[in-house]
Amino acid sequence: MGEGVRIIIEAVPRAGLSAERLRQALAGHPEALAALEVTDPRHLHVPFAAALGHDPGPGAAFRATVFDPAANRAVELRGSLDQPEQAEVRHSADRPQPGRRELAEAAQILRADPAFPEGEGVVVYRPMPPLADLENPDGTTVRRPTLGIYTPSDPTGVRHRIVAVDVAGRTVDWTPRGIDVRAHHDCEHSVPEGVESLADRGGPDQVRVRVLRGDTELWNLLVVRPRASAPQNPGVGSGVELREVRYRGRLVLRQAHVPILNVEYEEGTTFRDDASFETRFSATGQDPVGWGWRLCAESPRTILERPDSDAGNFQGVAFHHDGQELRIVSEIAAGWYRYASDWRLADDGTIKPRFGFAATANPMTCKVHRHHAYWRFDFDIDGAAADVVEEIDETGSIIPEPVTIVRETSRRRRPPAKYWQVRDKATGHGYQIHPGEFDSTADAYGVSDLWFLRHHPAELEDGNPGPRDRAALNRFLNGEPINGANVVVWYAGHYYHDQAHPQPHQGELIGPDLIHID
Repeated sequence: MGEGVRIIIEAVPRAGLSAERLRQALAGHPEALAALEVTDPRHLHVPFAAALGHDPGPGAAFRATVFDPAANRAVELRGSLDQPEQAEVRHSADRPQPGRRELAEAAQILRADPAFPEGEGVVVYRPMPPLADLENPDGTTVRRPTLGIYTPSDPTGVRHRIVAVDVAGRTVDWTPRGIDVRAHHDCEHSVPEGVESLADRGGPDQVRVRVLRGDTELWNLLVVRPRASAPQNPGVGSGVELREVRYRGRLVLRQAHVPILNVEYEEGTTFRDDASFETRFSATGQDPVGWGWRLCAESPRTILERPDSDAGNFQGVAFHHDGQELRIVSEIAAGWYRYASDWRLADDGTIKPRFGFAATANPMTCKVHRHHAYWRFDFDIDGAAADVVEEIDETGSIIPEPVTIVRETSRRRRPPAKYWQVRDKATGHGYQIHPGEFDSTADAYGVSDLWFLRHHPAELEDGNPGPRDRAALNRFLNGEPINGANVVVWYAGHYYHDQAHPQPHQGELIGPDLIHID
């Protein structure tokens, strides 16, 4: 811990509609029960429930998805927090990704199957894609989570298999259609953690964090852990999420997170990854508010700092101040991928959003691929209104003049060197956005590098409507004015992952530097 620095962490209840409250409301909502064809709401899953707007009161609007795993059917509810029993019901195609309990149950069924491989060292892990649903002739579908089987000493040399498990029917499909595992070798060192070993022991969803040096409060913010981070699609979070970020008493960010996380292989395979599934990493310290939150005396280590291990002594969000900046970090699992969701808040006001990429032993990541991470920065400099976006070209002029961007648009990071800034028109306070060294430039699949948009509550992410999971942020570009408005900036980083590349593929974090303008 830095000399003279105090970190205060306090649990904060989340505003909005709890899953249990929604289940109770469903008991008196005949239209929703009829749409789901269930009679007992206790068996329903609520993968997404959130109030709309920055500061929701008791009568605020909410949106929720309710899922019946037995029928593999979902509905969307829209209504007010004080009368959820009267919410509007819409059928939904959303299917949440399997949770820990469902995966553990599927693993029990798989291990009991006569074809399960014998021998030591066999690991049942979470693969990609997470589901291999089976469509019936009558148009209904059977929900089937996928599981990977790692067999290090298989006599045939097949070290990886991906199977589909019908939990309700308690059957295993050893060759599910649409699951392509053509390479059974792997070039990663870490043996994946088994799905049975990953537990969630509760703890608060969010905390308030204050950083004080002496009597001066430097930072005051809410930190939301990945499992509760703001999505729009069920089961797809946004990593460690920051809200209501204040530096030296001034509001600078209303919300900051990574709602879109894509993977694109050169052969054409693509994935839209979940950024809510917390996994274990190394962090030593005290747990001031319960399970899943740790204040560390030394820097935590994710799989990027210990590339030969997928284990660890902690699961959740860890904090560490090194004397100059506060680090907020969690490790996330999406199939065999391992991601570091990492924020650095410096004492001088600099914010460094970071995302790191690694993987455990698997049949895919030896192939050349590219990761695309899309940050969403909801800038509210000194308040929600009257922000302005400016572009600065550092070439061709001794003192470059900022050019105001007056309408919604997107940008690529190309020479000449450019950076951008968002500031409050009245006070002049704000932040410069400087691209990171390893952030690269978008290819056709990555779409673009920055989007400057007018704020809309429903535009938390793109809804994943595009082909091949491609980010569809361009659909938000409709020419709205942003000069003196509530501004949102999307920033994309693109990481080329090639085992044969001379630079090490692990250990590099991508992300911009947000430099404070006083």
